[in-house]
Amino acid sequence: MAGIAGLLTQIVEETILKRNAPEQEKERYIPPSSLAKGCMLYVAMELMGRPKAVLEPRIQRILEVGTERHRRIAAYLSPVTLAREVFFVDEEYRIRGYCDAIVYIPPGRDLGLAGFYAVEIKTTGSDEFERIVDEGQPREDHVRQCQIYLWGVDRYYQHTIPLRGGIIFYENRDTLEHHLFEVSYNEELMKGLLAQIERMWIGLKQGELPNDHLPLDHWGHRYCSYLEVCEVGQQAMAYQQEHRQPLPDKVLAQIIGTRIVRKQRREGKGKRGGRGRNLEELVAELKWD
Repeated sequence: MAGIAGLLTQIVEETILKRNAPEQEKERYIPPSSLAKGCMLYVAMELMGRPKAVLEPRIQRILEVGTERHRRIAAYLSPVTLAREVFFVDEEYRIRGYCDAIVYIPPGRDLGLAGFYAVEIKTTGSDEFERIVDEGQPREDHVRQCQIYLWGVDRYYQHTIPLRGGIIFYENRDTLEHHLFEVSYNEELMKGLLAQIERMWIGLKQGELPNDHLPLDHWGHRYCSYLEVCEVGQQAMAYQQEHRQPLPDKVLAQIIGTRIVRKQRREGKGKRGGRGRNLEELVAELKWD
């Protein structure tokens, strides 16, 4: 078999062989979601095959449901979708992953916005979803992951897909509300990230773990799957415990009030005349100064 048919046959056979290979013989690549965490120590430990903490069954179920929701959300975009789960790999930096989708806005739909966009899909609980919407910006690690998609797809397909930017699609898994953010490619961010990867690979070849990790006060340490075996993570937990400041009563009252207002908004949706109170009205009613 010759030509493109023969080449694709070879690719299929190579893929099957790689999937059936023993785990220790498989080539190690950096997943975009791991790199997006911003901790090269985490990335290095993952590449070395360090065992992670076993996920609780509840967390595992949430992740599995999240995967199914990704497929459902991607289907909503099908009228403008060029492709889903778009593969890319970079051998120089050893990054490999799948962009959730690439969409194309035709000129007939909106001439000013026409073009290709990389889509990243995220599902989250109500508290985080509403915090992200209130702040008016996506989470820093999600922005990083979108940047990796933009860089990886453009590099792998050799600029044949002229991406105009990225879209981060958030869905509230409790209410099914959604909110989208547009993300422009940030070349300086990617240059810094790629430089971190280069330093990490050099260190690993010399048998050294990178001293390149999240700040000790970063929230990400608490949720790291290597926390139990990571010295830096343990230091971070001790640091955060030692420097934990009690919330002033006024701040605590504002947090509680904001959550009450958010809950009322959720419960009031779909009810006629159910505007609900805003935070200022709630403060006045409860006589918080």
